[in-house]
Amino acid sequence: MTALAGKIAVVTGGATGIGAGIVARLADDGAQVVLGALDQAGAEDAARRLAAEGRTLLPVGADLATARGCRALVDAAVRYRGRIDILVNNAGITGPAAAARFEDYDDERLDAVIDVNLKAPFRCARDAVPHMPPGSVIVNITSVAAYAAQADASAYVAAKAGLAGLTRALGFELAGRGIRAVHVAPGDIVVRPGGSAPGDGPFDRRTPLGRRGDPADIAAAVAWLCTPEASYVTGTGLVVDGGWTAY
Repeated sequence: MTALAGKIAVVTGGATGIGAGIVARLADDGAQVVLGALDQAGAEDAARRLAAEGRTLLPVGADLATARGCRALVDAAVRYRGRIDILVNNAGITGPAAAARFEDYDDERLDAVIDVNLKAPFRCARDAVPHMPPGSVIVNITSVAAYAAQADASAYVAAKAGLAGLTRALGFELAGRGIRAVHVAPGDIVVRPGGSAPGDGPFDRRTPLGRRGDPADIAAAVAWLCTPEASYVTGTGLVVDGGWTAY
């Protein structure tokens, strides 16, 4: 029996990159995974790709920039198995789509970054909690940006720092219900459509371990936080960055 056998997990932004790595790891560890993506076609394509390796997934397309989309994803998961044991809030806007000098940040880009990177995790957790039994866990995917400023990324930094704060608040507020809340802060992670490998390509030379991370590095941290071995961990974060924030 694997560590997460019988658990019902929802992973937002699960079609590519870190999210796909988390979906694969949780499924391999025995969880029944609801794979959330921006649209149904993308969710189904990802589910077929991952299912080819022997995994069973429920694909759900939902635009998490809206309250309706967050609710639709949670409702689909509850219809699927009646409850949610693990919620991984991974979906986010990052990279060029989130980048601009502070004074050049227009309201449209600001709203998009905050809506997806901060408000969506809040809404998904709010909608999921009534369906989460004691022993459940919410895992928010933040960033080293929650700990250190980055150039031309003021809204992204603010959103990720806010998500770390939300994690602390949820850990405190939901403890009495037996629900934990934690966050994982990735560092420099290789994300390519065709896969990734540690050490592939240029990396931030501040990383003491001397390589870029792989989505599997983040997925391993998430998986452990979802097990009973982490049952005394809540309201805090695990930084997975090869030592970047120690520099």
